[in-house]
Amino acid sequence: MELRRLRYYVAVADELHFGRAAKRLSVSQPALSQQIKLLEAEVGVDLFLQEKLKLLHKVELTVAGKFFLEEARTILLSSEKAIEATRKIGLAQKEIKLGTYRMMIRSRILDILTVCSQQFPTLDIKIVEFSTHLAVQDALMAGTVDLGVTLLPVKFHQLNGVDFKTGYVKVLLSDKHPLANEKSLRLEQLISEKWVDINRSIHTVYDDLERMCNKAGFSREGAIVQEVSSIELLSGLVSLGIGIAFVPTFFDTSAIRGVVSKELVNADGSLLTDVVIKAAICYKQSSLTPTLQALTNAFNLYS
Repeated sequence: MELRRLRYYVAVADELHFGRAAKRLSVSQPALSQQIKLLEAEVGVDLFLQEKLKLLHKVELTVAGKFFLEEARTILLSSEKAIEATRKIGLAQKEIKLGTYRMMIRSRILDILTVCSQQFPTLDIKIVEFSTHLAVQDALMAGTVDLGVTLLPVKFHQLNGVDFKTGYVKVLLSDKHPLANEKSLRLEQLISEKWVDINRSIHTVYDDLERMCNKAGFSREGAIVQEVSSIELLSGLVSLGIGIAFVPTFFDTSAIRGVVSKELVNADGSLLTDVVIKAAICYKQSSLTPTLQALTNAFNLYS
């Protein structure tokens, strides 16, 4: 016997009206009626007085229906208690080590901690910082962290997770740059620029960026004057006017002094989406616990 049908039955018995019960359950009235018929067929007796239902459209329980209502309530309550008790046992893990990498903007970590505190207020999150997003993946494989924030794709098939942020690329400029007051920019406006970039060895979309620029008629090869390992250092060099940079659109640059960020658009003004960047919350599949599963489900809803 499906618990769903018991819930449907209790709702109809409480409301004594199929329409109100359907609205309460967020299902269509015909679907609700069908499930109640299947339940009565399974039980083998009428749970509602059929004559009053057909002739007067009045919902009234039979004697058997009243008895079954109390039994249904008991079963549903027992199932809820069992689920809650199991969840408490499964979520007994009190501390989670979360791996992050230096090129993350601090607000991303705050986003993650906000989700954790809202959904799991008793859980203690320990932040472990690594030099690169690839080092986070190595730590997940080694078991030194439970969850890790990284950029996709992952390099180990044993890692799994959920997308946390998806974005494209925008341009970061010094606030004194000649283009700093433009509302948005096209790639063609950047042909003669000098660039600051993340080290190619840890870059996830370096080749994608190059193809995007080639499509616009130029190459950044030879024009990249500095490579760095963190978004903070990259932003600092941009603020000094050393060069401009591509950064993900999901990076909040509003609090960084001396820089402005501009959307990249096509000739028709639509957002340029040639390069896609995805951040993910990952875990090692063989190390997945109920707590980690619950956390990743929460991140999945948040994203």
